[in-house]
Amino acid sequence: MKQVRFNFEAHRGLTGYRHIEADWQQLAVSLGDECAFQHQTEWTSAYLESGAGDPESIWFITARHEGHLVAVAPLQYQDYKIGPFKPTLLGTLENDQLQLSDFVFRKTPENADFVQALVQWLKTESGLRWDALRLRKVHNDAAIRYAASHASPRNVQVLQHDASSYFDTSSDYEHATLAMSDHFRRNVRRQQRRSEETWKIRPETATSGDALQKAFGHFLEIEASGWKGKEGLGSAIYCQPALLGFYQSLVRQYGARGECVINLLWYDDKVVAGEFGLKIGRTLHILKCGYIEEYAKYAPGNVLLHLMIQQACKDPQTDTLSLVNDPPWAHRFKPLKTGVWSYFIPNTTVRGWLTLWGLLGKRAKDRFRQQAAPEPAEKTEEAETAKSPAPTGASS
Repeated sequence: MKQVRFNFEAHRGLTGYRHIEADWQQLAVSLGDECAFQHQTEWTSAYLESGAGDPESIWFITARHEGHLVAVAPLQYQDYKIGPFKPTLLGTLENDQLQLSDFVFRKTPENADFVQALVQWLKTESGLRWDALRLRKVHNDAAIRYAASHASPRNVQVLQHDASSYFDTSSDYEHATLAMSDHFRRNVRRQQRRSEETWKIRPETATSGDALQKAFGHFLEIEASGWKGKEGLGSAIYCQPALLGFYQSLVRQYGARGECVINLLWYDDKVVAGEFGLKIGRTLHILKCGYIEEYAKYAPGNVLLHLMIQQACKDPQTDTLSLVNDPPWAHRFKPLKTGVWSYFIPNTTVRGWLTLWGLLGKRAKDRFRQQAAPEPAEKTEEAETAKSPAPTGASS
């Protein structure tokens, strides 16, 4: 296997990001079909500029070969405790809105040892203090997983963090929902018919210009209409200035290229459900969704997802509709699933070993608690299908 000599550099915060932004954009373009939203500069700049996190806690580790940028590894100091012990952790960016994490490089044999080489450089030459690397929310198809699987760092601990649900929309609706039960399929169609008997229902998809801005306004109203709004937890996008700034930046930057997609469902002249997504390459990623709770018995969220799967199947430019994480409300649709992983890599120091042993002990305690906990009562399918998707964000 041909090995690349990586020349690493560390760039801190927003200033460091600006220094590498242009080269990073070119690198992301070179990824082609491998490019996902977490590889793109627009996603990172939206996070940095919104005030959702502390930019000075973030380091962008770059790797060059013969002067050309070949990789970017965004790392952030994380606030994490193991009992009374608080190790110094570097890891992937930590924020509930950053639903998946990755490093940016092409998945080729020349880069197969990138994670291993990065760890070695961080240990010996970086000048950064750290007790362990904690790489979370790593999709099964991510560049991190590709490299860690080919050249695994020493003492790495791998844990399945979650799953990522998706629909294969490269063919027709029946193919995309092949695993869906006939009972649920009939229920969704019945919910749509009940709505059509009461209102004139109309789906809308906005991707650019004034239509996108108006659709975004409607989506914000939907997401803040229930328990997440000002009268509830106040966790809706509209209620949090930093979070609102993050999504406004996504709309502005991705909307300029027609890659921000907002799907709405209208009942007469009322918007009752919405989805916020990004279309990267041939994949539509649904990042958030919501519905008006007073219409819950008509399951407008289910109806909208049902219609959007159909629409994606008819679109020759969309092969995958991704739900990004694994939201419980979508389980009855029986989407396909792939793993999302966490990597824990200790430094070869006393504190690094203490961090590793603490993690293993914490994991053993968690397993014991799970085994001792009573089994939750199983919900009937009828009860589950009576519900519509609640407003969702990222998995924790």
